[in-house]
Amino acid sequence: MQKHHLLLVDDEPMILHSLSLLFCEDYVVHTATSGTEGLELLQQHPISVIISDQRMPQMTGIEFLRQAKEIAPNAIRILMTGYSDLQAVIDSVNVGEVFRYINKPWQAEKLKETVRFACMVASQRSSIAKEKIKVPASGLSYGLSKPEQVKSEYELLFVDSNPSHLQSFKEFFEPKYVCHTTNSPNDALDMLRRFPIAVLVSEACLNDVDGADFLIAAKSVQPEVVTVLMTSMKDAKIAVRLINEGQVYRYLVKPFARESLRLTIESAVIHYKLNKENPHRNAMLLEQALYANQPRSETRSFQELLTALRQRLDTKPIY
Repeated sequence: MQKHHLLLVDDEPMILHSLSLLFCEDYVVHTATSGTEGLELLQQHPISVIISDQRMPQMTGIEFLRQAKEIAPNAIRILMTGYSDLQAVIDSVNVGEVFRYINKPWQAEKLKETVRFACMVASQRSSIAKEKIKVPASGLSYGLSKPEQVKSEYELLFVDSNPSHLQSFKEFFEPKYVCHTTNSPNDALDMLRRFPIAVLVSEACLNDVDGADFLIAAKSVQPEVVTVLMTSMKDAKIAVRLINEGQVYRYLVKPFARESLRLTIESAVIHYKLNKENPHRNAMLLEQALYANQPRSETRSFQELLTALRQRLDTKPIY
């Protein structure tokens, strides 16, 4: 069986040496001490998984992963750092679209299992014929006009404790999309079970419920839904949880322009369309199939589902 190729990028030679020893037996390992060198290797080899440090001179890990995504879109990207770099974590969601975020020092067995799983996801994606999905014309416009009046087939769900916010979202997006709104996490989970929701947008503070917890639970109910968190706070721990546990699509920090939200929604719809038409691309579905201890969510309330998810995390073999 042909071995997967890994690309390890870190400006510290000892880190590269340690990681190489961890993976050299099972993979073809390529190492680079800078983002520039990493990009060159990425163009020369069929890389399945990229593991990059964040704090490197000349080019940060996020900038490297952003460019790497353009060169090898099917390669799975993992960000590793020993620092609680808040902006880097948020950027890793919004710019690099990383698969996992791993703090140093890493747990060897958990890292090996994470890479093994990442290679499986990469194989699934590479096996699918590349599709050209046209970006809607409105997605290329940076004007302040409202969405086009042509009704889309895709449905959106907004969850916010403020009724005026929900009304504003509905008025702005409903000319184009079918919009559902609620201030209740339990009602939102029920809507996810009943309607073909493409994009779920949630406020971080939902009365007594943490928005990150809600999005992670929502993803277990409907793995295909694309999730977006809106928050007035930058919180690295929340962002890391959303990356590793919920595969969040975007982390939007308030205040942001209404147009930014519109462009995010349209990009998320395209992401949903790609995963819907090619379900093997969906890492969350693959993880649920591999690890049978995923909690069943058909009738559970939010709190029951969250308790089951937290219990599962204690034994989860990957980051």
